[in-house]
Amino acid sequence: MRTGVFLHWTAHPLTVGATAVLLLNDHVLKQAWPGFVTGKLSDVAGLVVAPPVLGLLLGLVLPARAGAAAAVLVTGAGFAVVKLTAAGAGVASAAWSVVNGPSVILADPTDLIALPALGVSWWAWRRVTAAPPLAFRLRVVVALPFTVLAITATSAPSETLPSVDSVRSEGTQVVIEADGALYGSVSGVDGWRYLSVAPSAPQPRKQVEACAPEAAAHCYRVHGADVVDSEDTRGGRLLGVDETTDGGRTWHTTWEVPAVRWEFVQRQHPFPGSITRVSKLASTELAVRAVAGGHQVIVANGVEGLAVRGPDGAWRRTPVVVAETGLALRPAPFTAFGRAIGRDVSMAGLLALLALLIGTAAAAGRVRARHGRGLTAAVPLAAYLVLALSATGMVAVFGSDAGETTGLWLVTALCLFGVGTVLVLAPRRPLRRSRMLVVVAAAVVAGLAYTGPALAWTLGYPQEHAATAGLGLILAAACLPVVVAAGWWAGARDPELPGEPPWPSMPVPPR
Repeated sequence: MRTGVFLHWTAHPLTVGATAVLLLNDHVLKQAWPGFVTGKLSDVAGLVVAPPVLGLLLGLVLPARAGAAAAVLVTGAGFAVVKLTAAGAGVASAAWSVVNGPSVILADPTDLIALPALGVSWWAWRRVTAAPPLAFRLRVVVALPFTVLAITATSAPSETLPSVDSVRSEGTQVVIEADGALYGSVSGVDGWRYLSVAPSAPQPRKQVEACAPEAAAHCYRVHGADVVDSEDTRGGRLLGVDETTDGGRTWHTTWEVPAVRWEFVQRQHPFPGSITRVSKLASTELAVRAVAGGHQVIVANGVEGLAVRGPDGAWRRTPVVVAETGLALRPAPFTAFGRAIGRDVSMAGLLALLALLIGTAAAAGRVRARHGRGLTAAVPLAAYLVLALSATGMVAVFGSDAGETTGLWLVTALCLFGVGTVLVLAPRRPLRRSRMLVVVAAAVVAGLAYTGPALAWTLGYPQEHAATAGLGLILAAACLPVVVAAGWWAGARDPELPGEPPWPSMPVPPR
């Protein structure tokens, strides 16, 4: 297969060593010794790792040498554009945020000193093409999951979580505290500007209840008052406001995030270490002020930004965006196709690999029934499945700050399943490759069947997530007979043999 040599490039000791440096530097050294050296070390290691991974894609459409050269050139050009232009850095930040959660990549021309690392990657390519293929087969199976881990989970652990922690009305403007700073806005909705660093002195008790200036009996209170970081989410009703018009004798909910969608909202906010800070995802303080036409209510919603009631009585969830400091707090939507189902996508990838192993074992078993051999075709895939489980666990640990980001786990699942497919379709197996493609397709269908209910949940059908995992397992199990049948059919014929023997014919001795 054309991609085989690129797999060997990815499994070269230099590439594997660079991935180890990338993980160690981003998750340990940068926190222990932040500075110029650790900052540039990630760039050097990344430039060694990126071309082999990019080559896996380019090798599908280009010859081996052309694909390798293009991978090196594209990596270098892309790195230069990102580090030299603000637009390039913005595009890179947006793209990486899809894969690994909210990320910021800065333009920094001094990072270009790492470009010679591309020469090291090219040298590894030359060594791979000169070595016998058999020397790399074991390295590929062992190194690929590790490389997937390094590529998908290189973000450093976060220590802070930007959120709107307090809100109050001061004169003609609304002042909020967010990410250790004070910001002000005249409208209370947009136009936020930086005021100063938040005071370090203890803040007064939060205002969890306030009344309208024109009617003392018309009051509001927040749902998340005095909430603590615990497993108690109060039924998912932490983001909401109650209202009374009779001085507190009766209260009713005037606005809230629906309890059945609270988990979907929570999943869209990557918390450090994947530990949900309940107090950061709750309505904890409010302010009421007089405005033209009535009164305005501004509610601090933590990582969700603000909820604002206008004088017309309509509630709106509003973001807090300040370009000068990079603060960007946006409310998560209640429905968004394919978002925040990283855990489900990860499980779907592993189930697809398991289905591929079952189908391959069925095909190999039928070949063995005819020839007494053939089960060895499933052994590499079985060993790889164990390694894939380990790689998935390591991505969960190192990529914990990405939370349920779908992009991270989709890339991981595609990489792991892709390597499994390469092992199944590798040459010199006692199985016909053209028929094994049907087994691969059946395994993909099993994985998609598991993901289907989760995708429907992101659109609000069903509203709650509890039933999606069980339904997904039922659908995936229903696909297993198809996988087994495809494997049994794939093992019905022997692999095609070459027309000529690979050795020279023996001369006929003279009579």
